[in-house]
Amino acid sequence: MLEKEIINILINFHNDSFTIIDKEENVIYWSDRAAKIFGMPKDYVLGKKITDIFSEDKLIMIKSLRENKVIQRQQHRATENVYVDIKSIPIYIDGKVEGAIVSEVDVTEKIKREEQIEMLKNKVSSLSDSVQQLNNSEFKNIIYRSPVMERVKNQIEMAAKTNANILITGETGVGKELFAQAVHSSSKAKGDLVPINCGAIPHHLFESELFGYEKGAFTGANRAGNRGKIESAENGTLFLDEIGEMPIDMQVKFLRVLQERQYFKLGGNKEMNTNFRLISATNKKISDLLSSEEFRSDLLYRVNVVNIHIPPLCERPEDIEALFYYYLYNISEKYGMSVRYANKQLINELKAYRWPGNVRELMNVIERLVIFSNEETLNNEVFYQYLNEVGEKNTVPKNLINDEAIALRDYIEKVEADYIKYILEDNNNNIEQSSEVLGISRPTLYAKVKKFGL
Repeated sequence: MLEKEIINILINFHNDSFTIIDKEENVIYWSDRAAKIFGMPKDYVLGKKITDIFSEDKLIMIKSLRENKVIQRQQHRATENVYVDIKSIPIYIDGKVEGAIVSEVDVTEKIKREEQIEMLKNKVSSLSDSVQQLNNSEFKNIIYRSPVMERVKNQIEMAAKTNANILITGETGVGKELFAQAVHSSSKAKGDLVPINCGAIPHHLFESELFGYEKGAFTGANRAGNRGKIESAENGTLFLDEIGEMPIDMQVKFLRVLQERQYFKLGGNKEMNTNFRLISATNKKISDLLSSEEFRSDLLYRVNVVNIHIPPLCERPEDIEALFYYYLYNISEKYGMSVRYANKQLINELKAYRWPGNVRELMNVIERLVIFSNEETLNNEVFYQYLNEVGEKNTVPKNLINDEAIALRDYIEKVEADYIKYILEDNNNNIEQSSEVLGISRPTLYAKVKKFGL
């Protein structure tokens, strides 16, 4: 007994985890450290088949036993929060393989340090790129790393040297106005960039907003009259955002302005000359505008001399990290908060998300992360909650309520217990597979199994 106890103490003396299985793949030894790492006590694990506890494809000791060889693997992810260096050796008795033993050295802190160093390197690199781009005043606030966006930048620089009309296309949220500003800043225009959102102006006010009006032009008009956007853009750039929403009757009048470079103010009888650079933008496809009865093809041909397409964020994941750090810094500064760290897992998940709202959506998520993260590191759960809100996670099937009146908490626990039981049965009571399906850790699942008596 003393010898056995000494061996047990020696095994548990170090920070290593040890697990032993016999040739039938049953667990015959489970060290204290193993119980702590995996959150499963000895009385739950001992005697069970190791494949009933962990997924077979992640068990190198099974491979070690079956293939009769020593296997080592570094930085193996044992649980959601624990990394180990792992080594498995077959056990020989009288020349026969009678089992296998696996040792695991906890290297979590080492991995975390490496991740922090890598994160800081990426952050410095991203901020360096951002500073370099910001030093180029023409492309202020346009942050990118991808080759496709470098090509867009080159297109802008080439187009800006001319006075050709430009149509910027791209999904909602890609930042088309930022690119219009870049064209304007890169050009030789002496006047201002004057934006007008065609989708935000009521139909009956569109003409006066674009052309301006003379005093007394209509009831409620400014007594002194008003400059229109075209006049304000003289010797500068007129930016028509969402041009596809321009009223059809206004399209005819604006087409004449582009052809003749002349127009009348509303209520005026003096023809005015104009000189401006036109940049338009739309989130619609050019083919859809051509086939639409609501947009004149002759106007489209006029405004689409040069087309600059801004690809959606999902097609340039290389830009996500650079944009993330840029806006993380700016939003943190906006709220007077220190810049928090983002772990590697969060960055990878941000890159994996499809971002249907593009950069605008990314900015909103970053703002939420900044507001609701209290620790030194950004709280990943804030992003997971957002994904759930936008329907990116499967919801738990609804169970029908029986006739028995029960308290809300009891009902919720009943639904939870029924669902966990269903998942366990569907995965042959394999704890690891079931915890992955449920999206919770193994220790949490084990605790719930005990709580609900499953």
